[in-house]
Amino acid sequence: MRFAVAGILAVASLFAAGCGSGGGGGTTAAGGGEAISLSETEFKIDPATINVNQSGTVTLRITNNGTIDHAIEIEGQGIEEQKTDTIGPGESADLTVELSKSGEYEFYCPVDGHRQQGMEGMLIVGGAGASGGTGGATTGEQEGTTGGGGYGSG
Repeated sequence: MRFAVAGILAVASLFAAGCGSGGGGGTTAAGGGEAISLSETEFKIDPATINVNQSGTVTLRITNNGTIDHAIEIEGQGIEEQKTDTIGPGESADLTVELSKSGEYEFYCPVDGHRQQGMEGMLIVGGAGASGGTGGATTGEQEGTTGGGGYGSG
């Protein structure tokens, strides 16, 4: 019984560590193949701040928990316009990017003015406000699980 309780507590603490909120604290990930879950609703991305300890490959797992189409785009530190296709309500998509430099990367919903309505956030590699860093060429790869690349009205 004692081992079962300890196991449940260990799993619960791991789950809680992986969940973030847009309330300022954000989520911390290790980098190097890390998957980070994001939720999109009208008009917010949760968590809005993500901290990654080191450079490396990061997969953003985006779920549209809203009622209209959304998407996700990330840029900064040499990455330009890495994005998913349109993600319909109730659907999910993955966006895998190579974050080879420390510093700040912006992510946001590129659909019809959603960013201006608050659907944006910051991914920070190497600690808050870190900049510069070393690394080779930055490449990105996207894996949309939904069709259509247009960001029409939504």
